[in-house]
Amino acid sequence: MEVDPPDPGTEFDVHQSLVRQLVVPCVARHRAGSGDGTVTLAITAAQYIDGKIGIHVAVDQDRVMAVRIVSSRRTDASAVLEGRPFADSLRAVPLLFSVCGVAQASAAATACEQAGGRAVAAWERARRRILVAAEMVQEHAGRMLLDWPELFLGSAPQIEELVAVRRHVTGVMRALGGGIHPAGKVQTVDLVATSEQISWLDAALARGIFGVSPAQWLRIRDCRTLRAWWSRTTTVTARVLETVADGALADLGRSAVAMLPPGVTAALEIKLDADTAQTEPFSARPDWDGQACETGPLARQRWRSLVAELHRRHGNGLMTRLTARLTDLAALPRRMQRYLQVMRASGKVELPVQGGVTAGAAHCGTGVVETARGRLIHRVRLRAGVVERYRIVAPTEWNFHPDGPLVRGVMTLPAADKRELRRQVAMLVIALDPCVAHDVIVEPSGAEET
Repeated sequence: MEVDPPDPGTEFDVHQSLVRQLVVPCVARHRAGSGDGTVTLAITAAQYIDGKIGIHVAVDQDRVMAVRIVSSRRTDASAVLEGRPFADSLRAVPLLFSVCGVAQASAAATACEQAGGRAVAAWERARRRILVAAEMVQEHAGRMLLDWPELFLGSAPQIEELVAVRRHVTGVMRALGGGIHPAGKVQTVDLVATSEQISWLDAALARGIFGVSPAQWLRIRDCRTLRAWWSRTTTVTARVLETVADGALADLGRSAVAMLPPGVTAALEIKLDADTAQTEPFSARPDWDGQACETGPLARQRWRSLVAELHRRHGNGLMTRLTARLTDLAALPRRMQRYLQVMRASGKVELPVQGGVTAGAAHCGTGVVETARGRLIHRVRLRAGVVERYRIVAPTEWNFHPDGPLVRGVMTLPAADKRELRRQVAMLVIALDPCVAHDVIVEPSGAEET
């Protein structure tokens, strides 16, 4: 069940097939003037699938009356992976999803390995987790250094700081062999270089985001110490939290939405397996026990002392969500070093296919990965090495659910000043961080029905 790297012709065939199914109307104008059709087709497919989210806010005088999420995201995009040998499908996953491609590839590989009955060595599992964590660093830092300054402070993006972070994220990935390879295939890695790059990444985060080392930042355990941190720190993230506090925005978007609990994969698998063409796909509008839930940094970090105190004071409001995201980022370098120790201790080992996989029978597998934006779930059914069914639930579908945390939060906002309303909606969107572009449209109540 090992997958060898595709030759250029095979990869181009995969690109061609995906584009024929997804973006035939878009190909002609994107090909024009390009000397590399393969790259152009891959980018076109990813852009088409990513789509965009429109947040339509209906107001009547000074009240928000309704919130409507209009999404052009292709939540059914995974269907194009069906009917293919699983190796082709796995190669196609990073081409289909331009955001969090490492996490997507990891979830896909895990799901297919589970369905195929293949165990993966602890060494490879740890390698994948470091790669996913490095991608999380890049995603978190991108929001904090590009979007936070403009939206909250009206200042320029912190390009130099972000370049430094991305340089060392790339260094980590290169030192670890560059990507996710299914079936636990052993990669050529440099553990010494990996450790160095993680250390340099830690230093880049200290300079550009925290003002202290990430480990020191995690020692902030209460609101008093948090205020002391932002009062003596000049990083853009410190200025953002101070602005939120001074602007009475800490409770912004506070609502009663449950957090997606851990340990619910089996129940979600049942719902994914029950999806039919006659019903709205669970992957497009997921729920847990009949309720929309929030996933992401706040769901993961709410047990930490600082985030727990903020949650008691401000619920899931803006201050809590932004601080939880900082906490999530601060924990990543240490986590990467911990998994590196697992790699050193376990060594390179490939495990044989486990017994119990019946030839010709259908077998299911699930890959679950925590990404910067929340929990990502891949569910696959294989028969004779061919993908028979493929479903994906992405974090955006939880957080931007029609009854989810974004919608409920926007419903609590004052609407007398339409410009300020649009700005505050944007703050809540960035705090939840969708994986696609978004527009905020404020319109008179009733316009959404016309």
